[in-house]
Amino acid sequence: MQGTHGIGHVRMATESDVDIAGAHPYWAYPFSDIAVVHNGQLTNYFYWRRRLERNGHRFQSACDSEIIAVYLAERMSEGASLEDAMNQSMEELDGVFTYLCVTADSLGMAKDELAAKPLVLYESDDIIAVASEEIAIREVVPGEIETYDPFEGEVMVWTR
Repeated sequence: MQGTHGIGHVRMATESDVDIAGAHPYWAYPFSDIAVVHNGQLTNYFYWRRRLERNGHRFQSACDSEIIAVYLAERMSEGASLEDAMNQSMEELDGVFTYLCVTADSLGMAKDELAAKPLVLYESDDIIAVASEEIAIREVVPGEIETYDPFEGEVMVWTR
């Protein structure tokens, strides 16, 4: 693989079908440069789906993860930075969740106010790795490492 950053997700489908349409990451159609992986559940999914559809957005699935991607794309198309859009999402999207977002030049992570979903971070001069469990990071980062557990409601963004 070539590139500077990427995201992936192995998930247990709780709300959507187990098929390719429910596979992560989700793109914010037609904004192909914003992708999201998400662990958790948005409790105001239907509110945001109707609101975003009224604003002209189309959805490719019935998965709540796609709401996050489209939400961020809409905020960024209005001029918000990725970090600002993610901070706004923490105020407006309800539920228990963590998510990662990538754009062409940035990687962001967000952890909801309840911090019910796990998220572990490792950062060095060479790599930023985020996973739901430390063991996943240890598989790609050799040697002894120190990881960080982001705080409740925390948003972090890295830009190339």
